[in-house]
Amino acid sequence: MPDAQLDTIRRFHQVTLKDGRVTPGQVDIARHEHLYLFDRLELHGKSLLDIGCWDGYFSFMAEQRGARRVLSLDDPAFRWGGLDGYNFLHQHFQSTAEWRKGSIFELPDERFDIVLCYGVLYHLGDPLAAMINCFHAALQEVVFEGVIYDSDLPTLFLIAPHELDGDPTNVYAMSTGYLEKVAAMCGFARVDCQMRRYASTALRRFFRKASPRTDRAAMRFRRIADLTPNYRASCFSVPPKALLGRTAP
Repeated sequence: MPDAQLDTIRRFHQVTLKDGRVTPGQVDIARHEHLYLFDRLELHGKSLLDIGCWDGYFSFMAEQRGARRVLSLDDPAFRWGGLDGYNFLHQHFQSTAEWRKGSIFELPDERFDIVLCYGVLYHLGDPLAAMINCFHAALQEVVFEGVIYDSDLPTLFLIAPHELDGDPTNVYAMSTGYLEKVAAMCGFARVDCQMRRYASTALRRFFRKASPRTDRAAMRFRRIADLTPNYRASCFSVPPKALLGRTAP
């Protein structure tokens, strides 16, 4: 493996390679798996859809931990970095994961035991349709991570262009209550939540107010029923697949 190839590819994920070297990247995901609830997933024998996979850390780790099928979904046109990072790791790990260009608004017809949606929802103008698609695609569990603040009220918080980290692609923060309400309409119940700690002690965390602009969290949901929200498809610019061909009462 040429050192030049290791060092010149622009990456988001830091990944430990088989020889112990670590790829350059912005985020050491391995140290922070708990912030994505990834370390709590039972992956052996499961099929997994990784939406917004970027360099593929979660796809390749799922495969190494026994997932029988992994589909990595992304579109490099929506982000920086291209496909070189993913392709490099795919070859290095001799992976059988499948990469596919796609959108959360047009997911594959296939359904998966587990659906991962990390760092995606807050970049979307229609997170409701996106979430319905994720829940519909999941047979067992869905895990979201993103700009999520702790509130029982089912609310969205609009982010102006460049308001958060100078990034014009950030659109909505959402409350934990919002995700739970959408999940319930889709037949899922919350089983886990990991809020990032922004205060040093339990007492300070208790009195700290939620900050929609900056708080992040991961939430894990499990299917308990086969439900689809009774919205009309006409409510959406790109209707969720589960609503197509149905007539709401």
